[in-house]
Amino acid sequence: MADASQSALHAGSSLEEGIVRFLEYLHKERNCAEYTLSSYRCDLQQFARFLYPRVDNLQLPLRVVQREQVQAFVADLEEKGLKASTVARKLAALRSLFRYLCREGALVANPAGAVASPLVEHALPRHLPVEQVAEAMEAPATERFSGMRDRAILEVFYGGGIRLGELVTLNLSSLDLAEGTIKVMGKGRKERIAPIGAKAQEALKAYLQRRAEVLLECDMSQVEAGALFLNGRGKRLSRRTVQRIVERHLRTVSKDDSLSPHRLRHSFAAHLLDAGADLVAVKELLGHATLAATQSYTEVSLEHLQAIYAEAHPHGAD
Repeated sequence: MADASQSALHAGSSLEEGIVRFLEYLHKERNCAEYTLSSYRCDLQQFARFLYPRVDNLQLPLRVVQREQVQAFVADLEEKGLKASTVARKLAALRSLFRYLCREGALVANPAGAVASPLVEHALPRHLPVEQVAEAMEAPATERFSGMRDRAILEVFYGGGIRLGELVTLNLSSLDLAEGTIKVMGKGRKERIAPIGAKAQEALKAYLQRRAEVLLECDMSQVEAGALFLNGRGKRLSRRTVQRIVERHLRTVSKDDSLSPHRLRHSFAAHLLDAGADLVAVKELLGHATLAATQSYTEVSLEHLQAIYAEAHPHGAD
C-alpha cells in the first residue's frame, strides 16, 4: 500500500514514479533481497528506456502504456536473441509492476496480463557425481589463505545446500560451529538454520584461524570484520567473485557449460535423495517454500533408482 505521506498513484503518474514506488513496496512489504530488487529495477528500467522514443509524451504517464507496447518490447527482446527464460523473466517483472499499479488504483487493467510468455523449456536440475564433488573439494591450494577460504566456501555450499545470495551475506555471527549449523537469510528474508556437516566445520575452523592472521596485516579501519568470507584486504566477497571461485574449482573436475554455485546446491539435494532422504526434509533443508519446488529433484533421483533396479532385480535388465 502507498505510504500515507506520499500522494496516491494515478493514471497521470509517470512510469518512473510507478517503478520507484513498486520497488519500495517490494523492499518494505515483501522483504525482497537487494539482488532481487536490483534485478527488478534493471528489467523495468529497460522497458522504460524502450518506451521513451516510441511515445509522444516524454513524461511517460502510466496511461500511455498499452498491451501493444508490451508486446513490441517482448518482440524486440526476442529479435535481439535473448534466451526465452530471460524474456519470460522480464515479462514477469512487468506483470508484477502493473498488477501492483492496478491494486493501487493507478491503472484499471494490466497491460502485460494478456501478453503471451515465450515457451521456456524447464530443464531438470543438473548435479555432479559424488566422486566429482569430492575431487573438487580438494582443488583449492590450502597452503594459501585464498585456497583455504575457497575450500571452506565449496564445503559450505555443498554441505549446507545454500544459495549464492545466502552465502555472500553470511557473517561470523551466522556460525555455530559447536552445533555444526549456520543461520542463513533466505528468499523473502526468511531465516533458517542449515546444518553444514563435519567436512565444512573442519574447513571453516582452518579458514577462520588463517583469516584472523590475515586481518592482523590489514588496515582495520577498512576491514569488514563481521563478514564471514573476505578477500585479502578484509572486504566481503561479492556475488560475482564467489561465482568465479566456484566455477574455477569445479572446472577442474567437469567440462559442463554451467558450473555455478547452484550446481553444488543441486548436488546436495540429489545426493540426499539418492541416499534415501525424505523429500519433505530435503525441502526444509533447501529452504523451499513449497514441496513442488523440491519435486524436480525426484526426477533426477529416479534415474538413480532405475539403474539400481536394472542391476539388482532378476528381471531388471535384458
